[in-house]
Amino acid sequence: MQTIGIETAQNVVVQHEIASLGDRIVAYIFDALVLGAWLIFLAILVIISIDNDPSGIAIGILVVLALIPYLFYHLVCEITMDGQSIGKRARKIRVSRVDGGQPRIGQYLLRWVLRPIDGFYYVGLVVILINGKGQRLGDLAAGTTVVSLKPRLRLQDTLMTDVKPQHQVRFPESVRLNDAQAALIKEVLNNFKVGNRSELLREMAEKVSLAIGNTGSGLSPEEFLRAVLQDYVHLTGQAGQATSR
Repeated sequence: MQTIGIETAQNVVVQHEIASLGDRIVAYIFDALVLGAWLIFLAILVIISIDNDPSGIAIGILVVLALIPYLFYHLVCEITMDGQSIGKRARKIRVSRVDGGQPRIGQYLLRWVLRPIDGFYYVGLVVILINGKGQRLGDLAAGTTVVSLKPRLRLQDTLMTDVKPQHQVRFPESVRLNDAQAALIKEVLNNFKVGNRSELLREMAEKVSLAIGNTGSGLSPEEFLRAVLQDYVHLTGQAGQATSR
């Protein structure tokens, strides 16, 4: 599964999975069903109005009411629902800028304007398959893509890669951390792209020492963070095993 790197305010690059083509298709079908239900409801009203309004004024109003949601559904949903439509929310995917920021209204508008072109002979589907970053033409023009909000792996599985079964705990206080803090420590340790990495490690080490109440005297910031992370994974992993028995 392809991913894109989204840089946080702490200069940490977090990988987010590109939404799968299957999820996008299912979300599209779900949205189509929502719009279809709306059209069927209005069609019933039109049939009723034919008998009651021979002039056709009511029918014209109903046609307008049918077209407005059909035309603006995706645009309004994505602006008001944080980059999601009803179908996207059901599949836990959303629109995101490729640089990790929140899309602006203009970007949502550009995606919406190009939607008919993407739908013409499945052009958008072909572009997504070729592009490799989950982008249709509207996304390429707007600088956006669609990412998955589903967890890639259980955090515990991700963090246990470097911990041996015979691991000796040095910082039992590491259990004071939570999974989110442990994940952030790992991202900082694995982030080799940032220029001021030593300063970033130092700042993170200071925050962790305050959180667990241990300064890790004698260890460098990187050594301290790696030791705390390994201890956390070891201790929380043992607790999970004990609970499952």
